[in-house]
Amino acid sequence: MSGSSSPLAITDFRRFWIAALVSNTGTWMQNAAIPYAVFELTGRSGAIGVTGLFQYLPFMLMGAVGGTLADRFPRRRLLMVTQSAMLVSALALWALVASGAATVVSITALAFVFGLLGGITTPAWQAFVVELVPRDQLLGAVTLNSTQFNAARAVGPFLGGIVIAAFGVQTAFLVNALSFLAVIAVLVVIRSAGGSRPRRADGLAETGVISGLVEAARHIRHSPPILACCIAIVAVAGLGSPLFNFLPVYGEEEFMVTGWRLGLLFGAGGIGSLIFAPALLVLAPRVPRARLLASAMALYGLGIIGVGLSTAYAAAVAGLMVFGAAYLGIASTMNTTIQLVVPDHLRGKVIALYLMCLTGALPLGLLVWGLVSEWIGLRPTTVAAGTLLLVATGVLRATGRFALMAAADDARDAARLP
Repeated sequence: MSGSSSPLAITDFRRFWIAALVSNTGTWMQNAAIPYAVFELTGRSGAIGVTGLFQYLPFMLMGAVGGTLADRFPRRRLLMVTQSAMLVSALALWALVASGAATVVSITALAFVFGLLGGITTPAWQAFVVELVPRDQLLGAVTLNSTQFNAARAVGPFLGGIVIAAFGVQTAFLVNALSFLAVIAVLVVIRSAGGSRPRRADGLAETGVISGLVEAARHIRHSPPILACCIAIVAVAGLGSPLFNFLPVYGEEEFMVTGWRLGLLFGAGGIGSLIFAPALLVLAPRVPRARLLASAMALYGLGIIGVGLSTAYAAAVAGLMVFGAAYLGIASTMNTTIQLVVPDHLRGKVIALYLMCLTGALPLGLLVWGLVSEWIGLRPTTVAAGTLLLVATGVLRATGRFALMAAADDARDAARLP
């Protein structure tokens, strides 16, 4: 996309996109630094799984609250509050590690707090992006948002590995804290969106947290495309996504790399997504999303298996690049499917439930990966997880779950009509 056809031509979207890239780069530095710090303290992959459980579980616990708040209050103001709180949380993590008093328990506790705040902010963040662009540019905006996220996933861990080697793990936490200033500054400037409460199209009164979630769950149950996304993301997050948290073990024990080579291992998945992003921008408007999602999930599983089977560092990096490119296809397909078919007054809560599926499966997957890897080893665990994901993908395709996403293709095509 280029020129006036690109969402980046919209000033508010462009500012928010750049600020998000800066902030998410810092967050991914922290995401890489936390398991590294835990592994340095304990030398056990099981400890990484336990910390990961408490790092991501609060996303699920607070997703319901975040979705309700995103549909009840102005999203721009809500984001200003949550981003400020996350800045303080990251500063606390930096101070703890810099003081030399960090323990696995204290790091896990602060990661839990950061996760709580992330669970609140993410539904508002996803819904806010939609407010910045017209509907006919929604697909491009969501894809660019996913690309930005994955660019940060490439740059953040890569820089994190270098920063950790050169200045210590605590510096990665400080950089993350400072990165929130970019988003806060842009949110202060943006005035064209998110300044008023989201309104229900049917004029009904706002619901409470529980009743709102029940309403959203009922909508998901009767919306086959969204239900298919929720089922698929459980498989992706539970089986495949934990690989990232165990990359410090691959780097330290399997390949024995440090500095930029460790950073490259951390950032390879994001680099793969960046390489694939231009192709996805071309393919997404033309290829049926059932085919796109099935192909991306299959490649995701193959990438995971490739990492587990790799005995050479370069081969593992290549597998992780496939892993990252496939995840961009998965994330953008699912996100645009939901954004295209959900009504605005339920957008925050439906996104929250979708994210709860992701953030509920991920910590459980991390815990299982940690326990199983201490029993049979990390490489066999990785191969087994990738294989199970391939099986799950085959089952979803054979049962027609992917085909149910055709309704989102129809909405996509209708949005492009003059």
